[in-house]
Amino acid sequence: MPKTAPVLPHQSAKMFLTDGGTETWLMYKRGFELPEFSAFHLLNDPVATEALREYYRKFAGIALRLGTGFIFDSLTYRASKDWGNLLGYSKDQLMDMNRKCFALYREIASDVGLSVEDTIFSGCFGPQGDAYKTNESLTAESSEEYHTEQMETFKDNGADIVTALSLNSTQEAIGIARAAKTADLPSVISFTIEKDRRLRSGETLGGAINVVDAATDSAPAYYMINCSHPLDFGPALKPEPWSNRVRGIRANASTLDHGTLCQLGHLEEGNPDELAAQYCDIKTTYPHMNVFGGCCGTDYKHVEKIGKALIGAA
Repeated sequence: MPKTAPVLPHQSAKMFLTDGGTETWLMYKRGFELPEFSAFHLLNDPVATEALREYYRKFAGIALRLGTGFIFDSLTYRASKDWGNLLGYSKDQLMDMNRKCFALYREIASDVGLSVEDTIFSGCFGPQGDAYKTNESLTAESSEEYHTEQMETFKDNGADIVTALSLNSTQEAIGIARAAKTADLPSVISFTIEKDRRLRSGETLGGAINVVDAATDSAPAYYMINCSHPLDFGPALKPEPWSNRVRGIRANASTLDHGTLCQLGHLEEGNPDELAAQYCDIKTTYPHMNVFGGCCGTDYKHVEKIGKALIGAA
């Protein structure tokens, strides 16, 4: 029997929720060490695996209660070749860890009772290099080659879509979009915005989206913004044609610099109610947006408040 395909966010006006700041929750709420800011390797530890089950069950349960779609994402953020090498994984071992991530997603979707039509399994990419540094040596060609290996693993494991989070380079975005197009997988490109309202590379959000679309024949299904606070990325959004390509946000809980948030030694949770109100303000101005989650410092409390506020404001 053929697999029932879910309706993807760019194909519908339906709201989709996703998870929050996976790594900051694991470190500061559950006390796990994350070498290289990597979460996938915790699946080797039964205690940590149970914590991850708790984490994703909470988010999936929120989506079920609120009647939204849900996107399983983020656990494979560091499960690519260079980061895997730093953690001592061979190519085959890394492929197996990506497979285990998808198996966990499917287990939780079944346990919670999510419908097939409203459940999306996303293959999550992180940057090849440090998301908080300017990786000037990256090219579209080298990025396409680098990310193809993990892309093929995602396809083999039945990913519905792939999402590249925390990108600060249009060249890497182009490479990922091209690799996804070759693999016949819809792609999502999520940029990180600095406090100067630009990518670390210096490009404006609109300029970056236009560059990637021009170089890939508009291959990405849509764009997102993550690892930034609404007070920082909100002004980067403009009522111009390119903004229609931005369908989702995964904001940080705090206005602190996003790189600092991962190195504080404690959690900055911000004000969940205030963050939810800021999401509503953005949704009011850009009503086509329909994918909402969190990033550093957020967890299921933030996402539940965001989801309820957005539904209440509709």
